[in-house]
Amino acid sequence: MLGGIVALVVAIWFYRSAEARGLPSVPWAVAGVLAYYVPNFIWSLMVAKPWLSTLHAQNAAAMSSLVGHSSIFVGLLFAVLARQFALLRAKP
Repeated sequence: MLGGIVALVVAIWFYRSAEARGLPSVPWAVAGVLAYYVPNFIWSLMVAKPWLSTLHAQNAAAMSSLVGHSSIFVGLLFAVLARQFALLRAKP
């Protein structure tokens, strides 16, 4: 749920940034969502899931919650980097 809301905010952010620079808005919004979701899924499957299984065995509930939501932060980091290094450097 939270990841979907963040993806929607990223799409709107990329859309408005592209619109302000005179670039095609919808393709950039899609690119922003992909820049968010691809690292999100990779982190979730390769890092967070194995880490969560060890934390559940230790009954570390608070840390499990943080690790479970860590993919959101990783995806958001990559979306910010994509905006800085791809969108803002693109020429209209």
